[in-house]
Amino acid sequence: MLTALTVLVAVGDVSITAGNWPLLSEEAVAVHGFPFVTGAAVGSAAMGALIVSRYARHPIGWLLCLTGFAGSISLLTEAYSFWVLKYDGPGPRSLGSIAGWTAVLLGGQLILGALAIMYLVAPDGHFLSRRWRIAGIATLVGLGSWTAGQFTVSPTEFEIDMQRVGPVGAVLFTAGMLLTVGGLIAATVSMFRRLRLSRGVQRQQLRLIAVSVLLAVMGLVWLLGVQLFNGGQQTWAASLPLFVSYFCLPVLFAIAVLRYRLYDIEVIINRAVILAVGTVFAAIGYTGLVVAVAAVVNTQTSGFWLSLFATSLVALAFQPLRRRVVRFANRLAYGARALPYEALADFSRRLTETPSPRTLLPVVAEAAGRAVSAASSSAVLRVPRAGDVQEHWPAGAPDQEPEYDVPVRHGGDTLGSIGVTMPKGRRLRAVDERLLHDLADQTAQAFRNTAIEAELAEHVAALDRTAQALTESRRRIIAADDAARRQLESAISREVLPHLDTMPAQLGSLSIAASGSAALDELEQLVTRTNTALESLRELTRGVFPTQLARSGLVPALRSHVARTSPGATLHVGPSADRRFSARVEAAVYFCCVEALRAGSGSAEVDLLTTGQDLVVRIRGFARDEVDVPAIVDRVEAVGGSPSLDDGDVLSIIVPLGEGESATPGLRAGSVVTA
Repeated sequence: MLTALTVLVAVGDVSITAGNWPLLSEEAVAVHGFPFVTGAAVGSAAMGALIVSRYARHPIGWLLCLTGFAGSISLLTEAYSFWVLKYDGPGPRSLGSIAGWTAVLLGGQLILGALAIMYLVAPDGHFLSRRWRIAGIATLVGLGSWTAGQFTVSPTEFEIDMQRVGPVGAVLFTAGMLLTVGGLIAATVSMFRRLRLSRGVQRQQLRLIAVSVLLAVMGLVWLLGVQLFNGGQQTWAASLPLFVSYFCLPVLFAIAVLRYRLYDIEVIINRAVILAVGTVFAAIGYTGLVVAVAAVVNTQTSGFWLSLFATSLVALAFQPLRRRVVRFANRLAYGARALPYEALADFSRRLTETPSPRTLLPVVAEAAGRAVSAASSSAVLRVPRAGDVQEHWPAGAPDQEPEYDVPVRHGGDTLGSIGVTMPKGRRLRAVDERLLHDLADQTAQAFRNTAIEAELAEHVAALDRTAQALTESRRRIIAADDAARRQLESAISREVLPHLDTMPAQLGSLSIAASGSAALDELEQLVTRTNTALESLRELTRGVFPTQLARSGLVPALRSHVARTSPGATLHVGPSADRRFSARVEAAVYFCCVEALRAGSGSAEVDLLTTGQDLVVRIRGFARDEVDVPAIVDRVEAVGGSPSLDDGDVLSIIVPLGEGESATPGLRAGSVVTA
């Protein structure tokens, strides 16, 4: 409301001023202040209204509204006073004098005092410290002194271009001017002190406000200095710097608001622009269509149907324009950088595609880079047991550490990060950092889903590898079983059958032959050959699964095998290893040792010991190339163990022991068996 009144008063002022002088004459510009003071009044009121709409009690907003409205009233009354007193405008001369008196009362002195107080409390509405309140009080006292001096002059006899004051009024005016100027100088010092103590975005905001206060002080000092030499005349040279500096006040505040987010009112500006453009478009479109269609049909159509047609057509036409209007309003409100809310909205739409890591990460990196106008950006996804997946934007950007890195978290887990590198000479502002955090929050769920998907894919691949390994293991078991059968058949044919092949024929000839000593000798030979065949068969079956292993345990069976088949081999039994274990563990360890010693040399060594809940076997001195390693791996892994073969031809087997392992004593612990 106050801004609207300021605009209406300013329009009235321009109308009266145009009737008094040419708008670009020295009287209109240097004396009256058109268009600089007029524009500053309207702009200050508008900026103040925007701030008050966001923060109802913020003193900066109300001070801007005050300076704008008071300035517009002063301009209007001054223009009317000149119109009546000099150009015989409508109204009595006393009314013109009262208007001139009001213009001085609400004019430059009041505006300078309001600006001094505003600069003392800018930008947060508080003094820099308690002692700076003295400067504010001095400014208020100066305004009071000036106002008191003005009241010593009769309003009905006041002439704006020829002021006559008494001694008391002169003292009050002088004191008021000195105190107000002193307050403005103190405000300048306070502002530059704030600027020196500020950091980051706040420093950028205060820099613009400091420029405006410096321009105001320089313009005032310039005006007073020039008037000392020209007899107090307001000329182009004297007034123009001060008027221009006053005009720059709302401009610099607008830059601080729009570019550096001072007071966070960009959303209000955004919606106001959209509403204004939409209203203007609807009004012009509706009016134009009604007039055009009415002219075409020569008003022969009902007004209701004409209005309905125009309204529908305008609504349909505005829909394609809406996106451009919103984009224009966003760019006006959020600056020339990438539009953050549009970037977040577009990014959310792209996330609904639930892409794979290779397509998700480029989308995240591009969205982050464009949102903050970065030179380059990167997105990193941490996939458990699969390492980090990283993508950069733009394509071909160097793989370097980003300047700013924002983690992507879901719950208490860090799923990855978003990094940006700003162009040279630019820093990441606080609003950009908040935008990156918002982007990371939106990305978290997508990262979580993608990480789970990648982890599941890794599990599936691991299961495939395990299944393939099991298939290969079954093939090896079948092949080993076939090889064992063939080996057993060959051994029987070689070791047993030669003793039995001729025995039926010899037994037949023995029954036919006459009895005697020769028959007894031949029978004795047949018995010997039968015993030899049985012994050979016993030796062969001992290699399949020795009876001693099931009857006596692992250590006696290994000792017997070492003594029988591996001359020179040594078996070392460590403490607590000389006991019974489960049948599965004893069979696995026994046959692994047998397989290794089958390819052993004369100096092979076998160490058997327990460490904690594990049975450990180490075998040295065997021919590595002749050992069936896959068979050993299959046997050990079948009981939950793990084999390893190092570069020094040392085969290590670790088999976990269950809690219920029996402990039947066998050999003396720590014994050494040497063949």
